[in-house]
Amino acid sequence: MAAPPSVTAASKTGTNDDNVIFGNEQTEVQRLDMQHQVMYDAFPNPVCAPIDLSQGGYKILDQATGSGIWIRDVRAATGGANNTWVGTDIEDSYFPTDPPADTTYRHQSMTEPWPKEWEGTFDLVHSRMALPGVGTNPLEHAVKNLIALVKPGGWIQLVEMEWDHWEAGPWGQIFIRAIKDLFSIVSGGQGVDLREKLTPIFKEAGLENIDYKVIVTPFGARASDKIRPTSEASLFATTMGVSMTTKMLPPISVSREDLDAMPQKVLEEAKKDGWEFHTFALWAQKPLAK
Repeated sequence: MAAPPSVTAASKTGTNDDNVIFGNEQTEVQRLDMQHQVMYDAFPNPVCAPIDLSQGGYKILDQATGSGIWIRDVRAATGGANNTWVGTDIEDSYFPTDPPADTTYRHQSMTEPWPKEWEGTFDLVHSRMALPGVGTNPLEHAVKNLIALVKPGGWIQLVEMEWDHWEAGPWGQIFIRAIKDLFSIVSGGQGVDLREKLTPIFKEAGLENIDYKVIVTPFGARASDKIRPTSEASLFATTMGVSMTTKMLPPISVSREDLDAMPQKVLEEAKKDGWEFHTFALWAQKPLAK
C-alpha cells in the first residue's frame, strides 16, 4: 500500500495539484519548453493515435499545455490544415499573447470540472507529463473526466514517464529514484507506474483500440548536435527542481547530500557519456455510439 501523500508547503489548494513539483515561475515554462524541444527532436511525430490531423476538420485539446508549444509544433506539422486547437493550463501567464485564430487558451485544472459544453466534442484529447500533478485528487476521476471530453470515434492520448530500462550512469540512477519518490510522495503513489494504472481505467471506461509506444529521448552526449545544449539545460533544470522541491518533503530514499550534489553530477555525467530516459504514449478510441 502506498504511503499517505505529503502536502508540500508550496500547495495553496492543500491537494498538491497546483504546480508543487517544479513551481509556477517563469523559469518553469522555460523548462517545459526545453523538455518539449528535446522530446520533439527525438520523436517528431508525437501524435501516436491513428488520426491524421493534416486532413483538417478536427478539434484538438492539449491539456496542461504550458506555453502551447506542443500545439504550435503539431499545428505546423499539419501544413496549415483547418483544425480547431484548444490549450488549457492552470497558469494563464504561460499562454501566448497573440495566438492564431484557430487556437484558443483557457484556464482549467484537470482536477476541476470541465465545461459541460465541451463533453463529447474533441477528436483528440492530449496530455503529456501532467498526471502526477493530480496530487491527492483521485487519478481515475481526472482521467475519466478527460475521456468524457472525447467525441464518439475520437481518441485520447496520454504521455507519461516509463520508469524501466533507462540508459543512465550512477548519478542518473540516483535521479530516477529521486524523481520517482517525489512523484509518489506528492500523489500518494498515484503518479508513478502510470501505464499500468491507466490501461485498466481505459478499459473500464469502455475505450477500444488501446495501444502504447515507449519513446526514448537522449540527453547530453547521446542527443543530436542540434539539440544537445538544450538537452543539457533541460536536464539540469529538472534535476535542480527535484533537488529543491524535496526540501519541502519528508526524507526520501536519496540522501540530502546526494540531492544537493545531483544537478551538477547528473549534468557532468550526461555531458560525458550521455543518457536516455523513457516515456510512453498510451492511446485509445471512444467507440461510436450504437
